[in-house]
Amino acid sequence: MRTKRGRSVAFAAVVAAGLALVVSACGGGGGGGSSNATTSSTSGKTFPVLKVVNGTTDYLDPGLSYRLESWQLFQDTYLGLVVKARVSCQTDDCTKILPGLATTIGTVTDGGKDYKFTLRKGLKYSDGTPIKASDFKATIIRDFVLNSPGIGFFSNIVGVDACEANPTKCSNISGIVTDDGTGTIEIKLKQPASDFLFVLSIPFTSVVPSSTPQKDTESPPPPANGPYYFASYAPSKSLVMKRNPYWKKGEIAGIPDGNPDKITMLLTDDQAQSAQLVASGQYMYDANILPTDQLKHYKDKYSSQIKFYTTPSTYYFFMNWRLPPFNNLKARQAVNYAIDRQQLVNLRGGLGVPTWNFLPPSYPQYKKITPTPYPYDLNKAKQLVQQSGTAGQKVTVYTISDVAVDLSTGEYLQGQLNKIGYKATLKPLAGANYFTVVGNQSTKAQIGFTDWFEDYPYPTDWFNILQNGNDIHQVHNNNYGNVDNGAANKAMAHLAHLPPSQALAASTNAAWAKIDRDLVVQQASTAPYLNGILTSFFSSKMDVSCDIFDDNNDDLAQMCMK
Repeated sequence: MRTKRGRSVAFAAVVAAGLALVVSACGGGGGGGSSNATTSSTSGKTFPVLKVVNGTTDYLDPGLSYRLESWQLFQDTYLGLVVKARVSCQTDDCTKILPGLATTIGTVTDGGKDYKFTLRKGLKYSDGTPIKASDFKATIIRDFVLNSPGIGFFSNIVGVDACEANPTKCSNISGIVTDDGTGTIEIKLKQPASDFLFVLSIPFTSVVPSSTPQKDTESPPPPANGPYYFASYAPSKSLVMKRNPYWKKGEIAGIPDGNPDKITMLLTDDQAQSAQLVASGQYMYDANILPTDQLKHYKDKYSSQIKFYTTPSTYYFFMNWRLPPFNNLKARQAVNYAIDRQQLVNLRGGLGVPTWNFLPPSYPQYKKITPTPYPYDLNKAKQLVQQSGTAGQKVTVYTISDVAVDLSTGEYLQGQLNKIGYKATLKPLAGANYFTVVGNQSTKAQIGFTDWFEDYPYPTDWFNILQNGNDIHQVHNNNYGNVDNGAANKAMAHLAHLPPSQALAASTNAAWAKIDRDLVVQQASTAPYLNGILTSFFSSKMDVSCDIFDDNNDDLAQMCMK
């Protein structure tokens, strides 16, 4: 998923300014789990209101949003048949999959191609509507009608071909069979998929009522099925979450009932403003990253109120393979030589570790590419631009305008491109719509800033979504560079459809590592430059020891006061 915050995984201990990091134990491994999850030690510490400052997001509709800012909220409002464990990656296995709306994590048969679930009895949405098995099928169909950025996750379901060919006309998926009388849901796959339980844990599969309009629904957002619901939402301004009146205490093991009775949230991308609001005590938690130019000040004055986390992510520049000059391999290689990765880390106040790999270091499939494939070398970059025959071409650099460090990153790239022989201009866009715009083929974005934060801890979530030539879309396209390499496409398809028993075999991990190396070294498919580090800032009123940070988020429901 995308975010403006900048969370990423890195187990490396190299961090500028001597930051005291809390390193995440997330990443790698398959799903599994049972329903006997232990109750969090933060439970039972209720209080009236949690006041949060967070960044703006793209949508507050679970069928459309692909941003961390929304997903952080969805984990407490929209549940799927299964869920990721709501535990801290520092102390527990946050890759574990647990039952959500279903009674178990499912029965898998037919060599990994048939999944059966049964809904828990008596569940209701926040508007009092009973949750039905058929709602799951309607949810997936709705995703297609919305042309959701998540529809690529469902391409392996039997009977989905017509929906993929014409998403907005999708009306049925034969491979999803439901029975409201028995509460059963059966999902038939074309081929085995070792990551499918992970797919079922992400918000695109979060069940919403069958009656939910098949269009962007944010005023208000769809009724919730988790412990909280959205009581109000003013896009890019504010939102309020309240307790779901139909949620029963302890209803689903492993899902916190929540400590705050109400969560009020100011939405702003002004990092200096959000930090000051928490420092002054007006707000209680800052979900934005601390401003990099003031990081030392906050660390010195509020060290006990700040946590530093690493999460699974990679920051990189996309380069459009379909458009000049980056349809030329040497031009893409030139960009990789032209960027000083340590300087890009410095722009983020040291909140990152330089990388040349696409996969984050915590994955068992990660193998550091050595020797360094693209050491910083402006002369080499200039030579490659000349050899490519693209010198002097106009290039538009896309970046986010309302997050200072992202704007600085785009300005840096623009400057480097000008140095190596291009005529580069900057196209800053508001963060709330940035990824939607660059993900639309009609924009014809040549090159720009982007990042990726795992949806789930397996390489399919990286390569098959972001660099697979068979998963390119006209709108809501996540493969911004339209990366399309036949050999890599074939290897990804093979690995994605291995049976679960082979998913983490040494040979499988090595094959994923080879894809990573080949795309970076042979194809210069993207320009990865850092694995980032994120801050979480709490007011003096909050008990920081209650903070539960999973693979990507602080869990608002489990926060508590002193």
